[in-house]
This record gives sequence, structure tokens and C-alpha cells, in this order.
Amino acid sequence: MINSGNLKTFSLIDIFQIIKEGKKNCILAIENNNNVYGIYFKGGDPVYVRKVKRSFFLYMDLDFESVLKRDKISKQDIFKNFATLLPIILKIKEGRFSITSGFIKYSEDIKPLINTEKLIILLSRNLTLEEVNRKITDPEMIFEKTEKAQELSELADLSSQEREILALVDGKNKVSDIIAKIHFNRILKDENILYINDEEHVKKLYEDSELLVKRALYGLLASRIIRKSRSIKKSESIIERILSYLESKPIKQSLKEI
Repeated sequence: MINSGNLKTFSLIDIFQIIKEGKKNCILAIENNNNVYGIYFKGGDPVYVRKVKRSFFLYMDLDFESVLKRDKISKQDIFKNFATLLPIILKIKEGRFSITSGFIKYSEDIKPLINTEKLIILLSRNLTLEEVNRKITDPEMIFEKTEKAQELSELADLSSQEREILALVDGKNKVSDIIAKIHFNRILKDENILYINDEEHVKKLYEDSELLVKRALYGLLASRIIRKSRSIKKSESIIERILSYLESKPIKQSLKEI
């Protein structure tokens, strides 16, 4: 199965989310400015990164051992190669991508080098306001923690600020509520705030808080630590149903039916 698209439409965060949710063994190919990179995933987490001249080179081998032989990389040097190329890939925001699932076979001793959740959170910290607004579309949105929130938040290695924002996700607070609370907490910790008379500077502080919260919520959402709140419809009693029915009818007709 191959999924492909443009990085201007689908960010790396969105792509990583798809791969992790499917717990895919796959190759993510990224083409940017005549450079071709491949990220190899096992069970939804990355295990290897390589750079090739042409995208078809990524699909010349069916098992991971052959990939390492072709690249002349020992298993001991996998992390060195990973640490060199991954930071370059994470900065890419333009180009084409494709996901090829179930193509590569791994031996049991090949383990993920980093959790995809951690990569998602890392990427979310550098999103622009335009990018975060693609998912955090309405200040009235309400989020709640998922059943695996504790486990996944540990894998994601959240910062203290992100943990503070996560604590405010309770199925009741709206996005605007969380922004306001985080903003005032930041102000109270700033000893210089009382001496700021510049309205534009105060406005900028709020915009910074808004972006900070939306970045965190985007990352938490993509990491499946939180989700949109599932509002539970309150069940109506028999009396409430009767009253609702009567209110929907003209008075005379309702009296006749009674």
C-alpha cells in the first residue's frame, strides 16, 4: 500500500501520526530539492534513516539486512547514521512524500531508536500559527485525555510547560480557557510585567501564549495523548419527552390529544 502527497498539504507530524496509528512496518520516502531520504519504520517507530540518489533505490532490497549491506553500515553504526540525517529531514517542509507499507522485513534484534510520539512533540514545538490552526480550528474546541494519556505522555517526553497544558485538558476547558490560564500563569511569573507600558508588547505576549498552547495541543492530539471531547447526550426522562412533544404541537391540538 502506497500513500503519497505534498508536504505543504501534509506535515511530517500528520504523516508520523498515520504511520504510528497503523503501527506500520514501512518506508517513508521524502523528496526535496533533488535530495531523496528514506525513513524506515518498524511497528510505527523509526529504526533507520538513509539518503539515496533516486527514490527507487529505497525499494531494491526486501529485507533490512540487505539495506545495511548496500549502505555499508554495521548494526553498531545505525544510530550514528540516524543521528546525522534525522535532524536534516525534520526541518523539511516542502517536497513530496510516499509511504510504502509492508515492504521491508526486519530481524527481531532491530529495535526502534526513538519513539514516534517524541518526534511528533519535537516537531510541534516549531509549528507556525498558520500550521497549528489547521487542526486547532476553533477556540471553543474542547479536548479530553485518552485512556493511554499517561503512558503516551511518558513516551513523548513532554516539557514542564507541555505537562502544565496537558493538566488543563479535562473535557471542560475550552482552548480559549487554556490559553487564558497559561497566559496569566506566565505573566505572574514575569517580574517585569508591571513595568511594561507598551500595548503592542502586551499583545505580543498574549500571541506567544496562544501559539505555545496551540503547538502543545497539536502535538498532544497527533500523539493520541488527547482527543476531541466526546460529548455525551443527556438522556431525557419520560416527563421531559412529554413536555418536549407538547411544545412541538399547537396548544389546541395538544389539548385534544390529551
